Amino acid sequence: MKLNRFIRINLALILLFSFWGNEVAAGASVEETLEVARKQFYTAVEDEEHIEPTIKLLERIARIEPSYAGRTQVYIGALVALKGKHAFLPHTKFKWAKRGLAIMDGSLQKNPNDIEALFIHGTTCYYLPFFFRRGDDAQRDFRKIIKLMPQQMDTYHPKLITNVVVFLLENAKLTDDEKIYLQTLKDRLHSSFEWRVNEI
Repeated sequence: MKLNRFIRINLALILLFSFWGNEVAAGASVEETLEVARKQFYTAVEDEEHIEPTIKLLERIARIEPSYAGRTQVYIGALVALKGKHAFLPHTKFKWAKRGLAIMDGSLQKNPNDIEALFIHGTTCYYLPFFFRRGDDAQRDFRKIIKLMPQQMDTYHPKLITNVVVFLLENAKLTDDEKIYLQTLKDRLHSSFEWRVNEI
């Protein structure tokens, strides 16, 4: 099983959270802690030792802020599936992947309209080997993200949304109208992000 393809998520998306630190400061807010967990998630793609600490951090976030439970559990499911990448035996790789997918699927139902949860679920499904038959799930997640983008994009950092949009433009099966919408949104977000940086 080629679970090592999962590493491509890191290569494609690491810039999503690269502007955040990787340590939780004393007295950090839930949002700040979640930002650290995002960064650690992508570190865990490369380094197995970061998987369990990141799971624990995500579990802590869910306890502190139950409204994030769906989102954090999707991340946890992806991390469980990631254990398969580091496993040696093929049946062990398959076991971890299936277990992680089950967690992700169940968790997404808790918050089915969360762009971030949909994105982690969708990209994980996108990079799984074909025999998992998750390609349609990935494209379904991507289409839903596009539909939800107008209502939710202002709740995320512009750089994060910009990189989601770039990923969708490069990997999602889009209609012409969706391509135009995402390209226009990308240009607008890029300008907005540059303006914010220049104002700092």
